[in-house]
Amino acid sequence: MTFTVSISQFREQIADYIAKAKEGHTVILKDEKKDQEIVQLVRTKEFNPETFGKALEDASGVFMREDHPEWRTKNDVIRWLKQSRKASDRNF
Repeated sequence: MTFTVSISQFREQIADYIAKAKEGHTVILKDEKKDQEIVQLVRTKEFNPETFGKALEDASGVFMREDHPEWRTKNDVIRWLKQSRKASDRNF
């Protein structure tokens, strides 16, 4: 859930809004005079090595050498990466 509050409301109930952010909610501080969002307060996720290891195991085998001959060597990968980045550059 997202809570949008003024700076003065946040000051009055700072502990409550920090607790809400810890629970996973988003708290947005808004300057009512300027009608601007100033800050988003969100909980950061903690690194879980077990979950990361499981994700790596699940993803293993997704890319096969035979399916990507353009990535044979390190230089081939660098060349491919530069070309794909250049192709995605856009001028507006």
